[in-house]
Amino acid sequence: MDNLVHHQSVAVDKTVMPNLVPNTKPSFQKVRNDFIRHPQQFPIEFRRTRTWAWSMRDQKLPSGDLGLSFVSRKTIPTGTKMELSIPLRGVVQKFQGTVVMVRETSEGFEIGLWLASADDASRARLVEQICHLECSLLGN
Repeated sequence: MDNLVHHQSVAVDKTVMPNLVPNTKPSFQKVRNDFIRHPQQFPIEFRRTRTWAWSMRDQKLPSGDLGLSFVSRKTIPTGTKMELSIPLRGVVQKFQGTVVMVRETSEGFEIGLWLASADDASRARLVEQICHLECSLLGN
């Protein structure tokens, strides 16, 4: 039987290196730069949240598609889990997120918070539109 023919692979000359160390750390590089800027003259409160509160959500990485940015007098380290509270027409709107951006400005620090869920992101779009409209109506 002489039907066995030796064929050389087309990829013989191409070297492929395997990824021996998997990336297990959360990568904030995948987060796009889609931040809605919260108006400085509109009230906002923020506080760190404990990691056990986030474990109830079973989310390791922020899965929203949007972030909010606001100005703080103090710096907040990236990776910090936060809760934002925005009082709006008698109801306090709360959002969960992770700090992914810190920039020093003349007013303090611009903090970029990536929202934890798509639900928070869609609600934040509406809340921030109302905040910007109310600031415009008041002439600020």
